[in-house]
Amino acid sequence: MFERFKLQNNADVFLVPLKDSQSTTILVMLPVGSRYETAKLSGVSHYIEHLMFKGTKKRPNTLILTREIDRLGADYNAFTSKEYTGYYIKADKNHTEITLDILSDMLFNSKFDAKEMEREKTVIVEELRMYRDNPLMHIDMIFEELMYEGCPLGWDEGGTDKTVLGFKRNEVLAFRDKYYQPGNMTIAIAGNIDKNIKKILEKYFGRVKSSLRSDHAAEMKYEPARFGTVERNKRLRIDNKKTDQAQLAIGFPAFDYNDANQPPMVVLNTVLGGSMSSRLFIKIRERLGLAYMVRSGAVSFRDTGYFQVRAGLDAKNINKVLAIVKDEANKIIEKGVTPRELADAKTHMRGGLALSLEDSSVQASWYVKEALFRNKIKTPEQRLAEIDVVSNNDIKQTAKKIFDFNQTRVAVIGEIDAAEIKFS
Repeated sequence: MFERFKLQNNADVFLVPLKDSQSTTILVMLPVGSRYETAKLSGVSHYIEHLMFKGTKKRPNTLILTREIDRLGADYNAFTSKEYTGYYIKADKNHTEITLDILSDMLFNSKFDAKEMEREKTVIVEELRMYRDNPLMHIDMIFEELMYEGCPLGWDEGGTDKTVLGFKRNEVLAFRDKYYQPGNMTIAIAGNIDKNIKKILEKYFGRVKSSLRSDHAAEMKYEPARFGTVERNKRLRIDNKKTDQAQLAIGFPAFDYNDANQPPMVVLNTVLGGSMSSRLFIKIRERLGLAYMVRSGAVSFRDTGYFQVRAGLDAKNINKVLAIVKDEANKIIEKGVTPRELADAKTHMRGGLALSLEDSSVQASWYVKEALFRNKIKTPEQRLAEIDVVSNNDIKQTAKKIFDFNQTRVAVIGEIDAAEIKFS
């Protein structure tokens, strides 16, 4: 089980004790990401994340800061998405206080030195180029641009070369100060938890005042999601470049975090393309040898989501795979899944979650995301109980909602003429 409470400055805290764990993960997340940005400041959340590692008043440069974490043998990093930014350190259970000291120092006291800020811009530009040069990574960006064209959800989390190089220090600091408030933080501590953890948390996180009201969530504005046009010729995007293997992404509008179709959708995904025994994997890879990598998955946001199938393959086989995906989707709409597929998908999900939850960092992430995005916080077991009651009829009804082939989006990286691709 978990314990939830607030610090005196309204920071939200979850304690998730894990019996016999020798590590402790401390994760701090904020509900801010690329969809909260203006076009001019596209990528600023990611930029700020980088700058948090550039030195504080107490630890004045990157080397001093990172060396102090490295000497602990800790696993640490930060990440930025479209809807959240997070910072974590996973370390030996005996290093909890120093870990909280370091994280709070980074989040509240980073210097944002003007010279460091200028230098980091080119580092991020190189990071953006790295992703653009890697088709396996870049295909998702192209797909989301297509799916949410004209909407901030379609923007790259890192921004563009132009926006990053054009950031002004005062505008960056204003953005940081708006969102990086204690009352806007959710802190999860999972693993072997120090008996004095509440006192230590107040020392490092609780004493910083928050300028946010108690109903601060109302201030966190973002542009509502919208999908791109349904015109067929505008639902296909090709990044035509010379590659040995084409990357293909096929997707459909789907559901937000709290939609009632979530449990059936994740079961459907497991059967369709979520494992090595899934329908698409067996047919496309094992029987026809059309691809090495083929998988399906679902992505959810606060107010929308999408379902996607991915494959890496010879460009000449794209139409064959598109036809197979449509055929398998229609089979599920019409007949659903077999009793064995349904039972196996549920045990697959239960077993996979059980293995992952042995990691304290996964436990921390679970509860933070539940708090930030779910209408009601539930434990892993409670979420699995929702999966257990999914029926074949539930899956058929959900499949019918997802697989609207007048809404299909197709993105490709590789050498192929758009006129050659056949999809509904």
